[in-house]
Amino acid sequence: MTRLLYACFGFILVGGLLGGLEVASAQSQGEIAGTVLDANTQEALPGANVTVLGTNYGTSTDADGNFRISGLETGRYDVQVSFVGYRSRTRSVTVRAGEPTTLNIRLQQGQVAAEELVVTGSRQSEKVLESPVQVETVTAADLETSGGGTFLSSLSNLKGVDFARVGINGQSVSMRGFNNNFNTRLLQLKDGRLAQLPGTGLPQGNFLPSSELDVKTIEVVVGPASALYGPDAHTGVVNLITKTPWDESGVALDVRGGQEDLIDLNGRVAGTVNDKFGWKVNGQFMSATDYRPPTGGPNASAADSTHFFGPLGEFNEIDLVEDYDVESIRTEGSLYYRFADGWQAEFTAGFSENDNFGVTNNGRNRIKDWQVQFQSLKISSEHWFAQATRTANSAGDTYQINNVAAGAEAIFGEALQNGASPSQARQQALDQLPALREANTFVDEAVLWDSEIQYSNSFRVGTGTLDFVTGGQFRRFLPDSEGTFLADANNEDIDETEGGGYLQLDYRPTDDLRFNAAARVDGNSEHDTQFSPKAAVVYTVAPTHNVRFSFNRAFKSPTTLNNELFITAANLGPVFRGNGGNGFTIRDGPTTDANVVRDVDPLDPEEVNTIELGYKGVFQERLAVNLTAYNSWYENFISPLTNVANPAAAGTFAFEDGQLTPPEADQPNGFLWTYFNFGSATVRGLDVGAEFFASEKLTLSGNFSLIDLSDFDQGNANQDLLLNVPETKVKGSVTVRDVGVDNYFISFSSRWKSSYEFRSGFWDSEKFYDDGEVPSRFTASLTAGYTVPQTGVKLKASVTNLFDEDTPDTLGAPETGRLFWVSATYKFQGLDF
Repeated sequence: MTRLLYACFGFILVGGLLGGLEVASAQSQGEIAGTVLDANTQEALPGANVTVLGTNYGTSTDADGNFRISGLETGRYDVQVSFVGYRSRTRSVTVRAGEPTTLNIRLQQGQVAAEELVVTGSRQSEKVLESPVQVETVTAADLETSGGGTFLSSLSNLKGVDFARVGINGQSVSMRGFNNNFNTRLLQLKDGRLAQLPGTGLPQGNFLPSSELDVKTIEVVVGPASALYGPDAHTGVVNLITKTPWDESGVALDVRGGQEDLIDLNGRVAGTVNDKFGWKVNGQFMSATDYRPPTGGPNASAADSTHFFGPLGEFNEIDLVEDYDVESIRTEGSLYYRFADGWQAEFTAGFSENDNFGVTNNGRNRIKDWQVQFQSLKISSEHWFAQATRTANSAGDTYQINNVAAGAEAIFGEALQNGASPSQARQQALDQLPALREANTFVDEAVLWDSEIQYSNSFRVGTGTLDFVTGGQFRRFLPDSEGTFLADANNEDIDETEGGGYLQLDYRPTDDLRFNAAARVDGNSEHDTQFSPKAAVVYTVAPTHNVRFSFNRAFKSPTTLNNELFITAANLGPVFRGNGGNGFTIRDGPTTDANVVRDVDPLDPEEVNTIELGYKGVFQERLAVNLTAYNSWYENFISPLTNVANPAAAGTFAFEDGQLTPPEADQPNGFLWTYFNFGSATVRGLDVGAEFFASEKLTLSGNFSLIDLSDFDQGNANQDLLLNVPETKVKGSVTVRDVGVDNYFISFSSRWKSSYEFRSGFWDSEKFYDDGEVPSRFTASLTAGYTVPQTGVKLKASVTNLFDEDTPDTLGAPETGRLFWVSATYKFQGLDF
């Protein structure tokens, strides 16, 4: 690990030495000022975002469409201007000392944003049309027209994304297959910093302390991204980007209410002082009644039985939990300071507390009072970026519903044996539910320290331009479960450390050709060093028409849970075990001289190598087409939690370090569930999308995705592999604006996915469905909005699952029915002093 850290910071040192070649910038300063207008009506566009690319400078236009950015050193800059419902524009300007540079911009409504810029794909600003990877975006206009329970529902219509509603404030997102109900193959970021739960390694999702009013855009990299982002960027990256006070200052309030007792309050206040100091505070309170599982009995339908327990269906999940109340409280604040030489410091802190339901490989969790908090310090300039973040979570009173059910079943069975009637036995079990819930709560007081330093610059090389980005990251995981689900009952040290360094070179010898290459080295205190290369070529075959070919390698490190799981079952001791130690031996008898059935080796990282061929094109500034075809080769899959030894059912016995498992029990019996590596596979897929701006008033979009497990070799593990996602997905939307009446929109969207097999721990489609597959599902949503002129008020109404489709989105989720809500948003531009 020490040598690895030296290598990481060697990358950065090289970058710093190259940076020393820069010519010292002039100390004199200038400013950019101008107006932003509608290109057709010539009316001012208040609240348009104006950003000086590659710097920390930016602002928003006032009520008359005017803006001013001061404190800029002399030189040439690219300035991007964007506004909801309009095509973004980027203009180059030269700033001179002592005089304002005038920049007047006119934006076109409803046209393809060929110049839309993203940063997540290559860790640098680039046109999405020219990105060397598949990048999907949720823009401000997309957020405005989306519905759903939370703003993360806006991801549902993105190409190549598998999306599932699992509750009012619960969504599941995955990409490129191999989903499960504890998916750690996807990396989540917020403003470029890690946004994972420290104890489990899961994306924070709706635990993220962010309000919808503060979201600027969401960028999604579909496909492997470890060359720049390291472990867990195995199938993709989701980066939530928020607004700075210079993007939008003033006051914003949103009130929402609807079905399922939904009440949702959001607020944001932001301001600036002397264009040097900025601040913002946002928060949210949401409460609702979540969807209840079916109550028709275990034989009513296959889907109903997912929430019944016991041989005769004695208990429904509804019997086992207190209520279905869900709630979310979030707050976050940031302070910014801009130094005279272009540097910026930012401190951000956030907190959230959530009540909801979660689907895991072991069943369902009743999440109660789960808290997430973070504190982050960031320093940046045109070329440098450094940040350090502390993230902590607390599980509160969260408990595992299936374990409560097992306890209730045991009480029920014992009462029957003692002569009680079925109704009496059932009541005895229900009387013990408070004690059972308390006994099955788990502690998760984990902390994650995440830090990163990065340097970037650009040089002329021959007739072309060479951009490079280099950096290093260091992460320290400090889990603490007090022995409730991890192997730390007696203060055992199960902390983990990760460190990595990356270097990316991006060379454009001509305006039509781009070469992109990156490499990253990652070390882990529990696993071998990993190397992740990346290479891509992007060629402009015609203006606004680009093709790309790329290779990426990514890996997924075993999580703390994979390595250190330690859950005790009644009378059996800790039979659910992580596999980060010396592995296990499975024998056909309870003694060490019995025959070896298989060896379960300690976990290694999972690896994928992917090649992609892509095309992005814009026709007549009205039709955008995006296509990606890929082929991926996977090795060393990390299995779901799997039963590998069962003396009663299979006559197999597990041994650890020569002792029958579980050694901690009074009477070891060899029973074991754990994780292991197995098999290799080839996966092929195709994502195709199109967006058509028929006019300024009508926009149509659609996409479809195909994925196929074309080859699989299970090795000697005798373990089947499922994609666990639909092989076919079709999505589309139609948005109409200002037809007949000004200031309104109506958006209709729909998605269909094919039936598919699913297996993930407790959940098995063969167990719950007669044909062995989760049924196909079609859902539609309708959203409409109206802006009241000259009031700052927007009214909005939305219906999700318009036709009340009763098929669950994923196995283990309840039937998420129709959800209707209305909202009113007020925004006041200002607070710039």
